[in-house]
Amino acid sequence: VSDWVARSVIFAILMTCLFSFAFYSSPVAAMGYYGIQSSDVQFGMVVLYGSTVAFLALDVRIVKYFEARKYLLTAIALNAICSLICFHFKDYALFMVCQFVQGITCALMSGIVLLLIFPRLHSMHARVIAYSILYGSIQIAAPLYSIYTSIVLHFFDFNWLFYGYTVILIILTFAVLLTMNSKARFTKKMPLYQLDLIGYVLYASLILVFGYIMVYGRQLGWFGSSLITTLSVINLIILSLFIIRELKLKRPLINLQIFRTKNFIIGLLMLITFYIFKGSNGLAYGYLEVILGTDPLSTVPIWMAVIMGTVISMFVTSRFVLMGFNLVKIIILGFVVMAVYYVYMIQFVSIHGETSDFILPLFMYGVATGVLFVPIVSFTNSSAPPSIAVNASLVGILARFIGFTAGLAFSNELQLFTKSAVREKVRETITETNPQLPVTLLDIQKQYATTGNDLYTSKTISAAYFNKMVVQQILARATRDYYTLMLIGVILVIIILIILPQIKKVSLKLKKNQMPY
Repeated sequence: VSDWVARSVIFAILMTCLFSFAFYSSPVAAMGYYGIQSSDVQFGMVVLYGSTVAFLALDVRIVKYFEARKYLLTAIALNAICSLICFHFKDYALFMVCQFVQGITCALMSGIVLLLIFPRLHSMHARVIAYSILYGSIQIAAPLYSIYTSIVLHFFDFNWLFYGYTVILIILTFAVLLTMNSKARFTKKMPLYQLDLIGYVLYASLILVFGYIMVYGRQLGWFGSSLITTLSVINLIILSLFIIRELKLKRPLINLQIFRTKNFIIGLLMLITFYIFKGSNGLAYGYLEVILGTDPLSTVPIWMAVIMGTVISMFVTSRFVLMGFNLVKIIILGFVVMAVYYVYMIQFVSIHGETSDFILPLFMYGVATGVLFVPIVSFTNSSAPPSIAVNASLVGILARFIGFTAGLAFSNELQLFTKSAVREKVRETITETNPQLPVTLLDIQKQYATTGNDLYTSKTISAAYFNKMVVQQILARATRDYYTLMLIGVILVIIILIILPQIKKVSLKLKKNQMPY
């Protein structure tokens, strides 16, 4: 087929493999459908993401054994089966099992996308552009699926998201059957001897247990809970066994020698930090939904602003990278834009506002993520020795997962802290001895009385309205305090990057055998 058809199919495979994350675009809808808590929704994301991260380490070997088209069609078929099961059975435990399987298929499909794109790119120019397109696609996937989710949930129930996914998978199956060579391989067929399946089990267990601790730690009281303490000890044992095993094997799941590179470690820390700050964006969507009462369809312009900001900044940033601009300076600029986004949110978050007021800051958020992603990944990847560059990819996606889960834990902890502080201040102010309290309640009663309600109804409704107003004020103030703390964190990161000497003169060296993550 022609190049544009091939590229279109590759792009479709990439976007489809990320589609499972669309089920979490509306946490409230997922909570209502399955009757679960917000932490359960977060753990669902962790299972999907963690399963993808773990299987990618195994997929590096498996993909060399099977023919590409059969391998891809197997992944699509498994995905479709899981979607149909979730469509017909409203069971959270079954949903979690399917999410783990879909995480494996996500790794399968994304691994094939990488092998379809990067081995044929020889020049650094082509590789930087490909990095930008790949990461731009990953970054805009969440807003795109959120738009899809908003539209589906406006007209149908939550389980129709699974039905829509199945239809997309059927369409992709026909596209793959029509365009891909049935006998083509990426490499010479390599037998699956010395495949580290035990290492994979340890690695997957390590990731999922860590994710569970990060999600439920705050809810269970961290180390005040015997469960969290036990799981932490078990995870340390698993980590020790995994490290010992990987150091002894001739063909380890992950070559741990990669951790000997200093700048690679710094790159991983920047990647984790970036994901922690990136995760704070969920609070903005919660604010729009809970306080401003924005319906799902009205958030579409917000998502479009994020997409536009990401695409434009990715394109511009890739040009600056190719022109030889210092990577660290570009990264600092990205964090500065993120800081400006926080400043804007601090100024504009209140119980009164319009959705349109937040199009600009969310556009700036998209710009910040677009500016940061490619330089951080390029910095990290170019620091890795070419002989073990594949392991840089595997450790890099693990760092992204750690940043994502740590961001969830950090956000949960920080939101609880800010809400508690604000609630305590409100409790000190709104008391029966405050002369303003009865005046305010009386004013609300009069408002309801003028609409035809009797005195008893007016009193009851006014009390409920007042309580709702107080809750909104607490949430708005807590949100501002949260963003203030995040702003302080970004400023500290910028200062550290400015004064850190060993990363100021890092040159970009992307080799052919270096794959992104």
